[in-house]
Amino acid sequence: MKKLLFTALFLLPLAVGAQDRYQTLRLEPVNDADTLNIGWIDTRSSGQDRALALASTYAELISKRAQYSLAQAQIDMAGSDETSQALGELDAYFEELRKTYTQMLQQQGLGAEERKDIEQALADIDKSKAETRRQVQGQLEFNAGEGKAAMANLDPSEFSDERLLLIKNNLQKYLLGGRLWGFSSARDFRNGFAAVARKDRNGDEHWGFVNRAGRLAIPCQWDEVFNFNNQRYYSTNVWDRPEDEDDRPWTTVRKGNSIGMIDSTGVARIPVRFARTYRPQITFVKTAKGEFAAVLDPKTRKWGLIDRDGNWYKQPFSADEIEGDRSAGVFLDASGNEIVL
Repeated sequence: MKKLLFTALFLLPLAVGAQDRYQTLRLEPVNDADTLNIGWIDTRSSGQDRALALASTYAELISKRAQYSLAQAQIDMAGSDETSQALGELDAYFEELRKTYTQMLQQQGLGAEERKDIEQALADIDKSKAETRRQVQGQLEFNAGEGKAAMANLDPSEFSDERLLLIKNNLQKYLLGGRLWGFSSARDFRNGFAAVARKDRNGDEHWGFVNRAGRLAIPCQWDEVFNFNNQRYYSTNVWDRPEDEDDRPWTTVRKGNSIGMIDSTGVARIPVRFARTYRPQITFVKTAKGEFAAVLDPKTRKWGLIDRDGNWYKQPFSADEIEGDRSAGVFLDASGNEIVL
């Protein structure tokens, strides 16, 4: 049971070592004031077992608290204003149905069989209403009984805010950097960095990166980021994401409708000034004359080629998209013809 709860509440990689030694931990908040809910477990640390045990206990208690809240809601629902309102709406529905049938009987040209059916439906309204009310109230009473039975087996003090917060506080010391973070989103570590996000007042997320020291190495300032390449964890020429094909630890970032690339220190290596397209990442191709990437110029809305410094190698010249062929080391126009460099 514990294993099932732990799997349901924590998103952890299935295999450790193939990508990174740090497992991402996402905790349910204790209350509205509790915002520190994301951290990473070092699977090679001496405190790994203790961290996993505390996390599992926390998950189990959060699950029990959810069961208790559901049970309380089931009990409260039986005599709540919402239930009274729902029953009132049910009565109103049948009264409206009664009016409809009555009006139908006043219509000219009804056949004998049709009139007989409508009269029978009208006569059955009170019976149907009573039966429907009985079913609804019976279900509410059944749910309330289940709720009482569940609550009898749960002790609220076991999963009180104070206890849950204490467990989280003890858990922090075994996590990367000795802390939990208040990020709105977080990804797994790749090539020594985990992409993380914080929301602004409008609810929009801005992204940055946490490093293996457990520090926010790159501030959360980008509207979109990709992972740094992951080549060090794979055999030659075996990648699982586009950025892994780039042998430099850079990543594409976006600010508004402009994209560029930063390195692992947060320095912009490709200025964030090129137009965002349906193809979100800047992809460099090794050619006989150097490494270049096809990008869209926001002013002319034409495609051109840039070098590794973000300067134009081939000024914007094509209204149609340019494709890079990594295997052949060339760029192709919309017709599939090789572009002369």
